[in-house]
Amino acid sequence: MKVTWKDQDHDLVRPLTIEKKVDIFYQQTLGWQLHIADLIANGGDPLGGGTRLVPIEHSGFAVLQICLSYFETIGKYRGLSSGSGANFRTGAEDVFPALGKIPEPEDGELLDALYKGGRCGLYHNSRTARGVGLGQPPSGKALAYAPGSKLLSISPERLPRVLKGHLEEYRAELLDPKNVTTRQRFERQFDRDFGS
Repeated sequence: MKVTWKDQDHDLVRPLTIEKKVDIFYQQTLGWQLHIADLIANGGDPLGGGTRLVPIEHSGFAVLQICLSYFETIGKYRGLSSGSGANFRTGAEDVFPALGKIPEPEDGELLDALYKGGRCGLYHNSRTARGVGLGQPPSGKALAYAPGSKLLSISPERLPRVLKGHLEEYRAELLDPKNVTTRQRFERQFDRDFGS
């Protein structure tokens, strides 16, 4: 059985080291989620080689469906919150640190729109809620919120690349032995989800 896009379960040497756990998490998240979303939205080369792909037209909501679960995953592995909504918010603030600098109530409105209107809308209704949609926010950002009109615009072309960049940073943080608490939280969640 495959455990990542490139690893078979029978090839793993147990018990897994923290470095291998990080690699499995990274390869699963990159190869089965974020790179797939990026290929759908932007085209490119599949991991491991193969035919170069072109972007798939009208795939924006499918890309968001793939990407928006990343925030909750990161929040859960950070181990600072509990519950779907709290984990999502923690993850979103980890990916977009500037969200923590937005004044109340705008930050709460933006996160509510992203969670309830984006993630929950797509998960429960196969579409975003009113006020959340696809677009190309100014200045090359992946998302933009207009508090006056309460509209959240998300770029399906930019979001996967932002998340891939965050995943790279998180991986580097986890591989640094100085980050003891971060590594312990990650390993505890990984062992719950995947086993040691």
